[in-house]
Amino acid sequence: MNKLKFSNGRFRILQLTDMQDTQMTNPDTVNLTAEIIKNTNPDLIVLTGDQVKGYGFYFMLGDNKTNAATTISNLMQPIADSKIPFTAVFGNHDAFGTADKDFQWKCYNLYDNFIGKDYTFDTIPIYSENGEDIKFGVYMFDSHEKNKDGTYNPITAEQIESYKASRDAFEAETGHTVSALAFQHIPPEEIYDCFDKSDKSKKGFYQGAGTHNKKHYSLPSYAKNKYSFMGENAASPDVKSGQLEAFKEKGDVLGLFFGHDHNNSFVVKHGNLDLGYTQGCGFNIYGPGKKRGGRVFDIYEETPDTYYTYTVTCNDIEGFKLERPVKEFIYTHSPNSVSQAVKLIKKAGIAAGTVAATAIVVKKIFNKR
Repeated sequence: MNKLKFSNGRFRILQLTDMQDTQMTNPDTVNLTAEIIKNTNPDLIVLTGDQVKGYGFYFMLGDNKTNAATTISNLMQPIADSKIPFTAVFGNHDAFGTADKDFQWKCYNLYDNFIGKDYTFDTIPIYSENGEDIKFGVYMFDSHEKNKDGTYNPITAEQIESYKASRDAFEAETGHTVSALAFQHIPPEEIYDCFDKSDKSKKGFYQGAGTHNKKHYSLPSYAKNKYSFMGENAASPDVKSGQLEAFKEKGDVLGLFFGHDHNNSFVVKHGNLDLGYTQGCGFNIYGPGKKRGGRVFDIYEETPDTYYTYTVTCNDIEGFKLERPVKEFIYTHSPNSVSQAVKLIKKAGIAAGTVAATAIVVKKIFNKR
């Protein structure tokens, strides 16, 4: 694969996340991926985890490795057809059973346009249009899986040291700080520092997860616009890893972007560092209806220390129609967590109790008559 370079002064990245499908792949996910690529024409595609729904019912039928390979093949079809360079990290749902990360990484490496080197941590240099200078960088972090106690593992010290070594190598080669964006699947714990907080449940606020479950959180006013939305809590590790402090040492990383929580799409500030969610694009899992989509990043060679980002959704693609609208409706209205499911069950119980009580009252009224 040739060097990735700016073209006509611009370099465009497309982030897609949480396809989360099985070998019985939903065509709507594949079609949306194809349409987003067609509508954005990126220079690089980054997949930020949970491509494979390793726990899915269909996935458990037959051979685990064969199912993983078929799933990846189905989902990668529009990306392979585009011939656009792409890379990936894994999410907490990719590696189940015998189809571990090493096996799945080999599946991605079958594609000529796949440029990933190491799924634990990877560095991608973006060169100037003349190919003589590294003008920008992309860092890819594996954010691991859940522990047996239900908590998420943070980024490791070894990964942070690998990032520092790459950052310093860039600077030594170029003689200047190389601005960059970082991608991973699971948000850092510090995402909770960026929200508005409430001790009580109220409209627009979501109960936190893990050690944050005693408070409720909402987007700060500056992060609210017609494109952003917060539809669930942030399922992050309970501890800080030191990753953000490392990014801030030289201020080279402009933003860290992730997926994981499908109903979230926004950018918040942690000091001068952007932390951003991209909504899920998969239709075989819960998601934000026709706001499913991807996120675009535009970087300009003349000003590589800034970037511009926006999302492209089903609603933005003219003429996009679902092949399985019933399934989309069901998944869109499904609970996204155990806690939400419990709340829905409680509400259903209250509703049932109200109906029963009303029936009793009506019956007594008629009996009196």
